[in-house]
Amino acid sequence: MIFLRLFLEFLKIGLFTFGGGYGMIPLVRETVLKNGWMSESEFINMIGLSEVTPGPIAINMATYVGSLQGSASSLGAFGGFLGSLIATLAVILPAFIVMLIFSIFLKKFGQQKHIKNALKGINPVAIALIMSTALILLSDVLFPINTTGSVSISFNRTSIFIFLLIAFIYLVITKVLKKKAHPIFMICLGALLGLVVNYINLI
Repeated sequence: MIFLRLFLEFLKIGLFTFGGGYGMIPLVRETVLKNGWMSESEFINMIGLSEVTPGPIAINMATYVGSLQGSASSLGAFGGFLGSLIATLAVILPAFIVMLIFSIFLKKFGQQKHIKNALKGINPVAIALIMSTALILLSDVLFPINTTGSVSISFNRTSIFIFLLIAFIYLVITKVLKKKAHPIFMICLGALLGLVVNYINLI
């Protein structure tokens, strides 16, 4: 049953992910592709959608996937609501339980040598997962692989143009103007550039 699969899969993601929402992206990607819940391009679009909507990215992604799969069930719109609820609860449940336990015992055991060493080992793994996700998504967006017929790598000229323009604007703001490039501004700017470039067929 799809609802049980959603619960178990997102429970596993929430249970074995370190590094916050971005650390969850590799596991979410593997899960949705493995189960055939969406394609690579749909997954990339889902990340963009999750970024521009309020709330943590991993929870937004779980809600979206749950709604998508639940809606495809015999329950229709109610199934979409139920699927999103189940997937969202499943992905936050492990963190809620762990933080509840930590809040009780961390003050007592947090300074122990073994606990400190374990956390030191987890931190670089979380960073590596986030960096690998960024590189995979960057390559998929800028240089998508065409699997229809013979396998070939293409160049997404629109995405490359927007990426280079955003990078240039970021450098001007931070290095020339010596100001902080606020994430909200950069997200809105990227969305605006995407609309403009595609609307006027600039690339």
